[in-house]
Amino acid sequence: MQIRPVHPEEVAALAKIALASKASWGYSDAQLALWREDLSPSAESILQQPTFAAEIDGAVAGFYQINLSAEPVELDHLWVDPRFMRQGVGRALISHATATMAQRGIAQLLIDSEPHAEAFYLAMGAMRIGERAAPIVGEPLRIRPQLRLATG
Repeated sequence: MQIRPVHPEEVAALAKIALASKASWGYSDAQLALWREDLSPSAESILQQPTFAAEIDGAVAGFYQINLSAEPVELDHLWVDPRFMRQGVGRALISHATATMAQRGIAQLLIDSEPHAEAFYLAMGAMRIGERAAPIVGEPLRIRPQLRLATG
């Protein structure tokens, strides 16, 4: 596996990965359509924010993006193509992200977590610091865990 910077012309491929990743948790097509725009970085954000992809045998297996403009700094995207899930891609991307932020002197990342991904982030060392209401059709009490992950 190789982790490399993302190029703006990859935005459509990244959007496809993000949508497929989110869909793997069983959300309806209607719900996914509502989230479509928020699921992928823009070409502009790729140019402005640290955005990296994991590649396996020439295929993009996943990616992450850090929002340096947020206070505290936030993990905006971490998506793994379902074909590559449970192969260490997410772990490698989080490790790369924390090392990259530590090199920049950033001590922690805030993660507005997908509820189904919380266990992954906790296993990576994140701590739950709160939650945010995130109701959807059929799940009026749905919340998004708010997590903090130390980079050092």
